Amino acid sequence: MIETKDLKIVVDPAVSLAPRRWGLPPHQVEVDRLKELALRVMDAAAEADVLVVTHYHYDHHDPGIILPVDIYRRKKLIVKDPQRAINRSQRVVRAPRFLKAVENLPSSIESADGREFRFNSTLIKFSHPVPHGAEERMGYVVQVLIRDGDGSVLLTSDIEGAPREMHMNFTRENRPNEIIIDGPLSYMLGHALTEDELHSSIKNMESLLREGLSRFIVDHHVLRDPLAEERLSPVRELANSLGVEFTNAAQVLKVEPLLLEAHRRELYERDNRRGDLSNLVLE
Repeated sequence: MIETKDLKIVVDPAVSLAPRRWGLPPHQVEVDRLKELALRVMDAAAEADVLVVTHYHYDHHDPGIILPVDIYRRKKLIVKDPQRAINRSQRVVRAPRFLKAVENLPSSIESADGREFRFNSTLIKFSHPVPHGAEERMGYVVQVLIRDGDGSVLLTSDIEGAPREMHMNFTRENRPNEIIIDGPLSYMLGHALTEDELHSSIKNMESLLREGLSRFIVDHHVLRDPLAEERLSPVRELANSLGVEFTNAAQVLKVEPLLLEAHRRELYERDNRRGDLSNLVLE
């Protein structure tokens, strides 16, 4: 949730668990935490004036899988264009399923790609679609800039640590005060990520630090990696030298980071309870 003088905006209201990680299904501790956070997302969505969906992966939107679709009722909904610059699974299956599920619930539905929306002194600006990582096979996402008279924050969505030059253009054009960036897919190194792509992501994240930022918030993909601290150490060291606050979302919220997915193996070693996924739908 981003709150400005004029309104509250929730970006990508959804929760999700990896069905397999390190060869294991979700642990019961992860399922319990998922339920807690799903309720938090519901509360945030209830407070929001605007809901944004940057792409149609299930950890970024929910057509009623876990969260009730009623969270979209009477909200202004701004979504990734469901027809253009989108891969087949999202265009043919996921986007239509979502839009059918929320039909007639929002007060309005607008496509985001490359557009701007103004609400009094608040500007919500979207990038043109950029690849979900180094390749186009995972589809495209839109990045989100939110600005009012006091400052601006840019949410990269799933660019996987900016491995390509085009991932950085929106930040350079808009020069936000803060950025929330998802970090490289380093836990998939050797499978969905090459050494060269990881190197490019780290170097490009370092480049973004030089764009006048005051705070650099790293979250999402890279924190699935047990070696995240080691992977990000060059970026952190540069941030410190530049006087840029380097942090993650939990630290911003002043709560303990619980990197459960990264430590799924350890959860099973301590307590061999496979997560019960049979009753996750919330009312």
